[in-house]
Amino acid sequence: MQTWWLTALGLAAGLCTSLSFVPQVLKAWREGDTEAISKRMYVASLIAYGLWIVHGLMITSMPVIVFNAVNVVLAGFILALKLRGLKAAEER
Repeated sequence: MQTWWLTALGLAAGLCTSLSFVPQVLKAWREGDTEAISKRMYVASLIAYGLWIVHGLMITSMPVIVFNAVNVVLAGFILALKLRGLKAAEER
């Protein structure tokens, strides 16, 4: 396969994966309700995305690096909202 086609496929897959976070981010941000969000799942996801970034650097794959970095930011934001919600619940 030609290299440009593999890169285009990686970009399309990464875009779909990253965009799948947007509704969760918006809902958690607007409503402030993160009770149904699993803290462990997002911690595991952040570790996985970090490992994917290392893998992307090792194989020099721009789509793997870029979209996993985007996913780290989005998942980190959701986790931060979750932790803020847990702290607020403890203070009540």
